[in-house]
Parts: sequence; C-alpha cells; structure tokens
Amino acid sequence: MSGALLLGGCSALEQGQLGQTASAVFGSDQFDAERARALPYASLRLRYDGNTGMVVLASLETVSTRPPSATDASPTQADHELSSPAASSSSVTSAGTVTTPSSPSTELARFETADHAFVRLENGWLTGTAGFDSDLLDMHRETRLTTLMSALAAGEPAPGYHVRTRWQRADGTEGYAQGRADWSCAAPSVQPFPLGEQRVARCEESIHWSDGSLSVNHYAVAPAMTPVASPRIWAAEVQAWPDSPHWHWEVARAWW
Repeated sequence: MSGALLLGGCSALEQGQLGQTASAVFGSDQFDAERARALPYASLRLRYDGNTGMVVLASLETVSTRPPSATDASPTQADHELSSPAASSSSVTSAGTVTTPSSPSTELARFETADHAFVRLENGWLTGTAGFDSDLLDMHRETRLTTLMSALAAGEPAPGYHVRTRWQRADGTEGYAQGRADWSCAAPSVQPFPLGEQRVARCEESIHWSDGSLSVNHYAVAPAMTPVASPRIWAAEVQAWPDSPHWHWEVARAWW
C-alpha cells in the first residue's frame, strides 16, 4: 500500500481491498491544488484522523427516489461497473441515470482513493464510507437542504428534523443512533477554497442524539442562484454518530 492518499481516477472499487484502512494511505497533507486543477475530474480535499489527501469522483448518478442500496455503504455489483467520469466537471455523468420530473431527485456521488476506500455524498450530505477504521453505513435526514436554506432566506427559522445513522465498528459490529437536529447559518460571504473563492454561508447542524450527546457539524453552503437551482455544499466537517471520528472535506473541482 502506498504511503499517501493517491489519485484513484475512475478505477472501480475492489471489495478485497476495502478492509485496508484509509488512514494508512493518507499523508499528513498530500493534497496538491495544482494537480487537482490540472486533472479533468471532479475532486475533494478530504481530511480524516489528522491526515489530508485528494479523492476523485468515481461515479455520479441521479435517481428519482432514494434507492435501496443507499442504506448500505458496502460495495455492490454496480460498484464494480462504475463508468469513468467525463473529462470536465460540467459534464460528469454515469450510465443508468434515472430521473423522474415529478419526484425530487437524489444525487449520489462516490469519491474514491487509489486504494479503493471511498466516501459517498447524497445531495452533498455524507451518507456512507468504506475502507476507514470505522465506516458510516447510512445517514438519513428527514429534510432537504433546499427546505432549510429557503426558510432562512425568507427570514424564518429553519425547521428542525430527525436524523438516523448506522455505522460499522472496526470489529465488524454495527451501531445505530437517532436524534433531532437544528440548522442555522450566517450570512453568505466570500470564502477561500482549494481552487478559488466561493460565496457561501457558514452553517451549523446541531444533532441532539437520543443518548444525550451532541454533535455539531459545520457546512459551507452556496445559496441557490435561480429559483430552479439547488443550494450546494462546498465544504463540511461531520461527526456522523455520537463520538465518531470527524470527516472533513472541501470541494476542489466541482461536478455540477
């Protein structure tokens, strides 16, 4: 295994290597902004357990409803058939895309390391990982980012919502937690990102877990620019379950 988180490009996930922990392939800071700028693939600057590296978009699909496979971050046969991302962030697609105009769409983006660990973002939210010491199997919020940001834009408090999460420990056992979350944001301002500045709102998600513990997650959200557009998460620092490690990422090259 390499000593740094290397660029995975569009290689497919290989289940036999997912047991290797991602922390073993991270360097203290292996993110190279110029490399990310030169590559024709969408990418994230990802930090985990004090180490930082780059992960590259391996697949992107849009579905009309949350698919059954989204409740488990384990690789499926579809993961072994991932198609290459397109050569520009504005045209990244994957085969088998399904859209239904009458239903809210869900965007599923998987980012992969050269050693086949991955993170899954669902409409920009972290909902799954594989290849880490402990892995997030699923994280579901009973809300949409558009709902939260629209309320704040109208000068109203964002509605509270329920959160459910499921994870797998290093010994293979699973945990489950649920809680109630609140959402708040500061006014948008221009902030630096790996490949340039963006106008984003700094937001906090406070999850009050049923065991009495609290997780405060941080996001940078670009407001929707048109009535038909959706807000976009440009950065996040997430504790996905009580006392879990923190995953932190920033968008380098966007895929939208």
